[in-house]
Amino acid sequence: MERYFYLFAGAIIILFIICLFVYFRLLFLQKKYRQFMADSTGSSLEEKLGTLQREMQALLKEVSANRKEMHNIQQMLAKTIRGYGVVRFNAFQYTGGELSFAVALLDGRRNGVVLSSIYGRDESRMYAKPIIAASSTYALSKEELEAIEKAVKMLEQE
Repeated sequence: MERYFYLFAGAIIILFIICLFVYFRLLFLQKKYRQFMADSTGSSLEEKLGTLQREMQALLKEVSANRKEMHNIQQMLAKTIRGYGVVRFNAFQYTGGELSFAVALLDGRRNGVVLSSIYGRDESRMYAKPIIAASSTYALSKEELEAIEKAVKMLEQE
């Protein structure tokens, strides 16, 4: 019987040592958990996650607003002059210096205007013809067509 007593006493001592080890390990883990859950300002992980979620929602709203604004800017940009072509030429046989010209101004949709100036010794004339989809309902001279081609090539290089 005494033998069983020592055996049980030894088992109790071993269990007590194991309990002490588990207790100190638990204290260590609690300390680490508190450090993990609180930063230098003392805010908890839950508060940090809530803050991050609110910031993420605000960023998503801002990205959505930026996308809408970019779409509006792209729509406006398509209507601005983005391609031009200039051709200088002599309109009459006895005039020099290529003082006559044709200028084509086109937007992103290839709509715009071609301006022509015909310079003569006694007078100078200016013409404006609307351009829709890189062509016009008015008759175009070869210089005007060349100016339009230059403007279209500039648009294609974008």
